[in-house]
Amino acid sequence: MPLHIHFVGIKGTGMSALAQVSAKIEGASISGSDVEERFFTDAVLERAQIPVLSFSPENVAKADLVVASAAYTQEHPEIARALELKIPVLSYPQYLGRLMSKKRGIAVAGTHGKTTTTAMIGLILLQAGIDPTIVVGSDVPSIGGNAYSGHGEFFLAESCEYRRHFLNYSPEYLIISNIEFDHPDYFSDLSDVITAFTELAAKVPPTGRIFLWAEDPNRATIKSKAPITTFGFAADADIRATDIMFHDQGSSLKVMIDDSFVGTLELHVAGKHNILNALAAIALCREIGIPLTQIITSLSQFNGTKRRFEHLGNRDGALIVDDYAHHPTEIRTTLEGARLSYPDRRIRAIFQPHTFTRTEKLLEEFSLAFGSADEVVIAEIFASAREQNLHTISATVLAELIQKQGIQVRYFSTLDAIKTYVAETIAPQDLVLTLGAGDIYKVGQGLVV
Repeated sequence: MPLHIHFVGIKGTGMSALAQVSAKIEGASISGSDVEERFFTDAVLERAQIPVLSFSPENVAKADLVVASAAYTQEHPEIARALELKIPVLSYPQYLGRLMSKKRGIAVAGTHGKTTTTAMIGLILLQAGIDPTIVVGSDVPSIGGNAYSGHGEFFLAESCEYRRHFLNYSPEYLIISNIEFDHPDYFSDLSDVITAFTELAAKVPPTGRIFLWAEDPNRATIKSKAPITTFGFAADADIRATDIMFHDQGSSLKVMIDDSFVGTLELHVAGKHNILNALAAIALCREIGIPLTQIITSLSQFNGTKRRFEHLGNRDGALIVDDYAHHPTEIRTTLEGARLSYPDRRIRAIFQPHTFTRTEKLLEEFSLAFGSADEVVIAEIFASAREQNLHTISATVLAELIQKQGIQVRYFSTLDAIKTYVAETIAPQDLVLTLGAGDIYKVGQGLVV
C-alpha cells in the first residue's frame, strides 16, 4: 500500500506546493483539508487532482502521516485526532526538510527577494532540461504554478527565516539575498535575525557553496566552511551588473564575472532589486554547470510572479500594478523601481500595513519608505491570524508620519472607500500601485476595467 499523507491547511501557498511534489517524491497518495473560502491554490490543487475536504477529525483516520500548516496548533481537531491516534504529525518546514533531504537541495533565503529569485532559478533549470523539483511562495506563470515535481536530482525551495523554519533544511547550495530585521513578533532584534542566517549557512557542506549579496552590510557575519560567491553592483563582486539602463517594465545590463564581460541581459521585470535577484540566479546556475548563454536567454524570458509588480491592467489610461511589498525596504525598493521605469507617471502608492507588530516596531522606517511616491493612500492594518486581539496601533499614526515627510497622504478605513476615491480621481498618466501582504490587491482588481 502506498503511503497516505494528509495536509491540514492544504490551500496555503507552501502547503499546496508540498502536496503536489509529495506524490512523486514519496510515491504517496495525497488528501487535504481547509476552509471553504476559495483561493488561487484551489485551481492548482484541482489540476493536480488532489481532493480538498472540509475540516473534520475523520479526515486523518487513514493517514500514515499528517502535515500541518503553521497556522494551526495542536488544538486543531484534525491535528488533535492524529496525535490521539499516534499518527506522526510534521509541520510544513519539517516536512519540506524531509523532502529536500532526498535530493540535492538549493535553498533561497533572505529577508526580501526569495520568491522572485526562486522563480528565476526554476525557469532556468527547467529550460536547461534539469527537471528539478520546485517549491515557491507564489503563482509563477513560467513554471506553471507554485510547484513543479521533476525527476531530476535538484530540489529548489524558497526558504523562510520566520521562527527559524529554514533550519529544518540542509541545502547543498544556499542563496542569501539580504539580511534585515523583520518578523518582530518572533525575532528580538537584527542580531537575532543574523544568528539565524549564520546557523543556516553553517549547515552548508564544504562541497557546497553560498551566494551572498556583495553590498549587504551584514555579509561579513556569515561564516561557513563552504566557499562563498558574491553578486551585486560593487566593483569587488564576483558576479556584477554594469551599464544598466532602465525602461518600461524592465532594464538592460551587462553581466560581468571576475571583471570579464559574459553577456547582455534584457530583463523584463522592474527595479534594481530584480537585477540583484537575476545576478543571484546567474551565480547559482553557473555553479551547477548551466552554460551562461542559456542562463541569460532564460532570464530574458522571465515574466515575473503573481503579486510581484504584477500588471493587473489599465483604467482610463492609468496603469494598475500590485506588489506584495510589506516591509519598509521592499516598499522603498519597489517605488524606486517604479520611478526608474516610469519617470513620467504620477505614482500613487496604496499601502495596507501587514500585522500590528511589524507596523509598530518598524513605524519610523515605514514613514520614510514612500519618498518616490507622489501620493500615498493608507489602508487600515491587516492583522495576522495570531494577533486578532492585539490592536496596539492604528494606521492613522503612520499616515500622519508620512505626511510630515511632505508627501500627500490620505487614510481610509475600508478597501471600498479606497477604491471609490481612486476611481473618482484617476488620471491617464497615473501608476496606481497597491502594496501589502494582505488583501489590498482587491483594490487594484476592482479598478481594472
